[in-house]
Amino acid sequence: MLVAAVWAGACAKSYLMPVSEDPAARTTIIGRVYRHTVQPGETLLDIARKYDMGITELQTFYPNVDQWLLEEGSVLQIPALWILPAAKGEGIVINVPELRLYYFIARYGAVWTYPVTVGEKETPTPIGTFRVVEKAVDPTWNIPERLQHKYNEKSMPPGGDNPIGKHWLGLSRERYGIHGTDNAWSVGRVISNGCIRLYPEDMEKLFPEAPRETIVDIVYQPVKFGFRRGEIFIEVHEDIYGRIKNLEKHARSLAKKMGVEDSVDWEEVRMALHEKSGVPVPVGVPAEGGEGEQSARHR
Repeated sequence: MLVAAVWAGACAKSYLMPVSEDPAARTTIIGRVYRHTVQPGETLLDIARKYDMGITELQTFYPNVDQWLLEEGSVLQIPALWILPAAKGEGIVINVPELRLYYFIARYGAVWTYPVTVGEKETPTPIGTFRVVEKAVDPTWNIPERLQHKYNEKSMPPGGDNPIGKHWLGLSRERYGIHGTDNAWSVGRVISNGCIRLYPEDMEKLFPEAPRETIVDIVYQPVKFGFRRGEIFIEVHEDIYGRIKNLEKHARSLAKKMGVEDSVDWEEVRMALHEKSGVPVPVGVPAEGGEGEQSARHR
């Protein structure tokens, strides 16, 4: 197992916020791809936590790899890069299908990003705009009624066995919040009762930087388009709540809204929509003449 000091040093990624609105020059992708050499006894969960990723992100990228039995000395690519979600670029944004939180901090000119756990389909994380209305250290967990039979209690005091961890950011939607966890291996999955879980070390960093009244936009964007180094990228995730009937039609609507519908290779887009790798892949070049003109690759 990796030690906590290694986890703490590898997480807490901070990136400069993009400033250009010109699609030809704009950069809306943060992060990079790492190379990781598997150490003795290391699991995919250990590696995910080291690079501040959720386990689902790596399982999706390596669908045929046994998460518990990795070949010692083998080299894995770690796709720690993401297209920023379509948002105002302020406060906390949680993209539910992506299982990821973004915190846009204007005073630092930066965006932080962390993997999260969200609600399962039967108890979905609510979509909408909320605020942080409560902050608590060592909170008592008021156990949801549907889970009280499991614990034979209505509440659980602070401590190492408390599922909501050491820090709690309560939202303006009653009984929902952002919190840590007593089970780090649950981060990056669709298994919660609707709340948003972070790794304990990520929550420890986020908690003091998110004051009361911080805006929390919880969005549902399984498809994102972005820009980097003069190219258009797409990032596709599972539609975990089954909210979108036609993913290609949805992608075309997004591309049209962004003015890049005629600048992308739709065969490449369809492949990305089929694979749902969760990783940004290039699909075109912004048109020099603006919306409505085809890019050079389509002439």
